[in-house]
Amino acid sequence: MRLAGEATLGVVLGATLVFAWSDRTPNDGTLTTAAPPVQSAMTPFTPELAGVQGTLGSAAADGATISAKLSLPTAPPVQLLIPSLDIHRPVEEVGADRSGVINLPVNFWNAGWFKGSPVPGAPGDAVIEGHAGYPGQPLIFGRLVALRPGDHVTVVLADGTRRLFKVESMTRVPVGTAPPGMAEPYGPPRLTLITCTGHFDQGRYSYSQRLVLEASYAGLA
Repeated sequence: MRLAGEATLGVVLGATLVFAWSDRTPNDGTLTTAAPPVQSAMTPFTPELAGVQGTLGSAAADGATISAKLSLPTAPPVQLLIPSLDIHRPVEEVGADRSGVINLPVNFWNAGWFKGSPVPGAPGDAVIEGHAGYPGQPLIFGRLVALRPGDHVTVVLADGTRRLFKVESMTRVPVGTAPPGMAEPYGPPRLTLITCTGHFDQGRYSYSQRLVLEASYAGLA
């Protein structure tokens, strides 16, 4: 038994990045209505993260400077922590096949990091998706709308570091659209969480909107 809602989200990144996000429930025997499977199209891209150089003033008498390369995270995210929602779930890497079809998380209660987007804490917009679930039967992001500006979202990377983000804003976008800058591999480090919302069509097993939460990077937790 599966819940599917599909959308095509267009983002202009020099070329056009188009991807879709769907919401489906696991086959856990708790639901009585079956839905036909629906695939979501995603055209992946590979962000190229350039090294960042920092120059530190030397305390030496000759006034020499020391050039140091700032540490950029490269380890993938493995856990998502949202204390105010009591969320502490694993994060799976979500890719796409050769047809551009996004691979959903194996465990529908987990979050999915689109590995075509930056690592959380690196320059650019890291994108993590999560299932909303059926109305009245929420999954991992079913209560995402309850978050408020300033709430904390922590992403634990595979190297053990914790990257802290603070909620900035939340928007609803119609199916077929996306906010500008989503998944961009440049600019300040930031995080986008996305799930389904809006009217649930019982006939098509789909939602009418996407909930997009944007959070700014606040450093190591």
